[in-house]
Order: sequence, then structure tokens, then C-alpha cells
Amino acid sequence: MDIPPEVLEQTHARYVSRDAQRTRTLERLNVGGPMAANTDAHLEARLTRLGVPYADACALAEGRESMAAVTERLPGKTRIQAERVLGANDLVGVAYLDLARSASRAVGRVVLKDGRGRTVGFGTGWLCSPHAILTNHHVLEDAASARTSVIEFNYELLPGGELATPITLTLDPDTLFVTSEALDYSLVAVRGDTSAFGWLPLIASADKTVLGEALSIVQHPGGETKQIALRENRLIDLLPNHLHYETDTAPGSSGSPVFNDAWEVVALHHSGVPRTDSQGRTLKRDGQPLQPGDPDSAIDWIANEGVRVSVLVGDLRTRADVANDSLVAEILRAERPTVLASVPVAPGEGGVLEAVGTLDLGVVTPGADGTVNWPVTLKIKVKGGEAGPSEPAPQPQPEPQPQQPGGYLNPQDEAVAAAYYAGLATAGTPQNRFLALSQLVTRTHAQKPRYSPSTELYPAIDLWPDGKLRSLYSAREHTPEEFIAADQAAQTRRTELAAREGLSVDTLEDAFPYNCEHVVPQSWFAKREPMRGDLHHLFACEPDCNSFRGNTPYFDFPDYGEALRSDCGRRDPGEFEPAHGKGAAARATLYFLLRYPGVVRQYSARHLETLLAWHTAQPPGDWEKHRNALIFARQGNRNPLIDRPQWSAEVDFGEGLGR
Repeated sequence: MDIPPEVLEQTHARYVSRDAQRTRTLERLNVGGPMAANTDAHLEARLTRLGVPYADACALAEGRESMAAVTERLPGKTRIQAERVLGANDLVGVAYLDLARSASRAVGRVVLKDGRGRTVGFGTGWLCSPHAILTNHHVLEDAASARTSVIEFNYELLPGGELATPITLTLDPDTLFVTSEALDYSLVAVRGDTSAFGWLPLIASADKTVLGEALSIVQHPGGETKQIALRENRLIDLLPNHLHYETDTAPGSSGSPVFNDAWEVVALHHSGVPRTDSQGRTLKRDGQPLQPGDPDSAIDWIANEGVRVSVLVGDLRTRADVANDSLVAEILRAERPTVLASVPVAPGEGGVLEAVGTLDLGVVTPGADGTVNWPVTLKIKVKGGEAGPSEPAPQPQPEPQPQQPGGYLNPQDEAVAAAYYAGLATAGTPQNRFLALSQLVTRTHAQKPRYSPSTELYPAIDLWPDGKLRSLYSAREHTPEEFIAADQAAQTRRTELAAREGLSVDTLEDAFPYNCEHVVPQSWFAKREPMRGDLHHLFACEPDCNSFRGNTPYFDFPDYGEALRSDCGRRDPGEFEPAHGKGAAARATLYFLLRYPGVVRQYSARHLETLLAWHTAQPPGDWEKHRNALIFARQGNRNPLIDRPQWSAEVDFGEGLGR
């Protein structure tokens, strides 16, 4: 979810107003760590919360006593906690991983929908009690927007790379909806069984973190699968209502919980701090001013800001509109759930088999025979997956077949395609058909190759029947060896120049581009995987055509005239019409909308009309069918517009556009 401009401006203003104070803090942190940057009272309060005597912690940090002497008075876990808070130790016990997994279960992807059920954006939210979630006000501004939206849990990748089955719960703002624009939070009731996910309590104490302490964020950045920035955010400023924390990675996602090392939530993340120029304009990572339509992922972020949980609790306690609300009272009790030691699993036949275990991780004492027992409660649940338009259980499918020796098209591929779509729900509205296809191509995208056209695209997938490559926009012919050598040479030049100039290799990619075209430009999704390496929208294309098009949306000129014309096509400001490959480019773009709904914000209904017209005018031929079969064998998913071109008239691809 893009951060509203007013939130960015307010965040930046708060950050700039603290420049002098933050500079002094960073100097102290860099010289003496948290001991030098925090007051004695603040440190003592933080350590007392951890159960660490302040005198012992200081003796340990300052080296006035030996490790052995302090260890005699402090249990090992307590000593490590003290060292970590004081910046003397980055080690964590293995139980930390259990706590992290348990905490992450309560975090979900908020899917924003309009009145017609179309996806219009994403955010992150988390259960703060068994019956309510917390997210940003700028994610759910009012009860009406919450009423049409949902939250998805388990939207994450499993260790094998396959997608777990999401569990979708509806929101219930008619039972509870509390919001604050000033503190940028919204609290809303949720319908359904949340026992498999636990919750993250709102703890009123202001002593949950100190300057210099490492923080972690669990999030759904840009609506993607659940991810974690683990101990990569350092707290650098404490404001009355907010925390500022720096990071070397991407900013947090709107509505994400920010954790200390005890996996207590210390803040509700709500905005990054953007870099600006002397005129106050927000800058992108390439140093250029942010333009209308550019995604937040293009911004050069320099810090993060979160709203302090202690402040949220204080606000809830003083609000007259929820003074007698039982759900708010439940939240304010801040009861801790049992640690969940469960991991989502891939769908089984007929549904989702999910094992949910609870494990007491407290200290135990061995019995007389030397054995140790932990009390474990195990519940087995069969869940049906997402609430909404039903998707059939996976049907047995023939093993995907690569290209056969001596043959260009796999004679079994039509049977493979028929099995792939067997049982697909094609009835209902065009919106439901979009959802069914979107779920299919996402769920079956089992293997996600990283971007490497020289190894993934040119050797076989993009070959025409004569064994050559053809540039997507100009149709000029090349041998695969020619493109592979050219890409390797460009990579070498980028690496050498980056080393000499002190730049990153990615920074120089536009100067020495690959012979590869992303029909959905990389800047539209910030070069993130798996989008960057998704073979369905990658095509051979010379650098001059690649550069000529740039990141310009497709367009169909009424008069294909001479202005800005080349062998690659015609380009006017903000518009590009290729000379060749329109049908293939259109189908690849429509696939992208199915596979990554909500990502593309640069297209509108008029662009969809152009793409669908190109698809109809230039139907798929043997080359695209060959590509589709080999990509299916490599990735596990297919482009439905190649297999079933007639479905284009029955699907509302507007569902895939970002708003």
C-alpha cells in the first residue's frame, strides 16, 4: 500500500526536526554502544523488565568483573539478554527461532477490496487479541473500507519453495472499528477461528527497548508473501509518540509489527523516511525526483518510523467511544498466548491438513532418570482454504515434458494443459474467473528461477523453430550463442566499472543492459523476485529496442506515423507501440496481472483494451506454445491466454490492476 503524501511529509518533518539530537545519539552509539547512548534510568528500567540486576549488567558490560564471576549470579539466558541489550553480544539462543515463528503466525496480509470485490491494494495487519487485528489508519481508513476487505494468514512460502495455503478471514467493523488518523492506527474485529495463529499482545510498558537495540519486522511488503527483516533495524531515536529505526534493507510494510528481541511488539510500523533534495522533493534510488505513478518501492528510504505501542494503549484507555467495549477490554488485558510451534503446510488432496502444536518453552528440571519432558498440546485441523469463490482440488496431472529431441512442440502438451485446467471453476462472474485463474497460476508457480536470461531463457525456451532468437520488438534474428556472449560481456563491463567507480552493479544495468526485455518493466516492481525472473514475461530483445521502449506503457497509435520511430516501434512521451510481437507482449502482460495482482499501477482500463485487442489480432503460434510448455516444465505454471485464448473475453483483467 502506497503511503499517503501527507504521512510521508509528517514523518519526514519529525525526522528532520530531530537531526541534532539523532546525530549526538549516533555518535554515542558508535563509540560506546547502548551504555553510552541511554540514560542510567532508561537502561535500568529496560534491564529490570528483563529480570537483570542493573549492577551486574554494568559490571559485565564494563568488564569490571570476569565472565565467570558474573555467570555465578546470572543464569545463562539472563546474561545473554543483558549482553544483547547492551550491545555486547549478537548471539541468540535457538529458542529465539521458536519465538519468531510463533510471533509471525499472527501476522497477515490485509487485502483491500472495493465494493465490487476487486483488489485495490495491500497492507499488513496482525492479531492483537483472538478477536481483533491492528493495522494503519491509512490502510483501513473507515468502517466501509474494512467491511469489504479481508486478512490472509499463512500467505507465505514453505521451506521447499511452494506456497502454503492462505486462510482468509473477513473483517467485522460493525462489531468493532476504532481508528486514529493522528496515531495512524485502526483496530477492527475479525470473524472466524484464529486459534491457529495466536496473537501479539499490546503491552503498555514504555521500557521494551533502548537506543541502539536491534529490532525485527514481520511484514507483507507490497502484498508479497510474508517476510522478515531479522534484527536489521537499529533503534536510533525515541520520540514521545514514535520510534525511528534505521535499516540497510527495504522499509517496513504499512501496518507491520516491530519487535524487540523478546518478540514483544514495540511499535506499529507506518512509514519510511524518504530522502529529499534541497527543494523538499522525495527522491528515488536513482537520485531523480519521485513522479506521479511511481511506486513506493522506488523511493530512497533513509529510516523507518513506527507508532509506539505504549502510546496506542494509552489512547485506547482514554477513548470515550470504547470505554465499555468488551473486545477493547480484552485487548488491554495484554494476555500472552501460548507459544505456537506450528508450521503451515502445502495443500493436501481435498483441503489443507494443518498440524498446530503448542509448546511450553519454560525452564524444566530433569526427572530422576535423567529425562526431560515438555508438555505439548497437538491439534489437527482440516481447513478448506480461502473463503470466497471456490477452487477445485488439484487434479492428477501428467508429468511436464521438456522439448523432445528432434521435435519443436511437445505432442503431449495439449493433454498436459487439459489436466492443468481440469476442474477449474469457469462459471460465475468475470471477477470470479479472474480470481480462479490467479489462484491457479500462483499456486502452481512452484519453482522460481532467479533472473538469468543467459542460462534460463536463451538456450531453449525462447528459440524459434529454426533454432534462432528473434528480438521481440524488431524481429531481428540472432543466434543464442550471440546473445549469451553479449550478456556475459555486458556483465563483465558492469562489474569492472562498478569496482572502479565504487558503484553497485545494478546501478549500471541501464548503461550496459541485457539483451532481455521484461514486458512489465522492472522499475514497476523494483526488480523484486520472483517477478524479475518469471520467464513468462521475459523475451529476447536487443539493447537498443530495450532502451528505446524504456519503462513506457504499451499504446496503439491511431496513426502509426514517423515521430520517434525506429525498427523497434514508435514512442511518444508516455506511450510505446512495438513494431512486432504485440500479441506475445499482450499475453505476457495479462499473465503478469493474473500472477501478481495489484502490482501494476501504470495501466488503466484503456490499456487493457489495447492489450486484449492485440491478443485477439495476433493469436498465439507454435513459438509461444513451445515457450509455454518449457516454462511450465521449469516453473510449474502456465499462461492461460496461450492455452485457451478464448478465455480472454470471459475474464475481468481489471482485477489485477493496482489502484
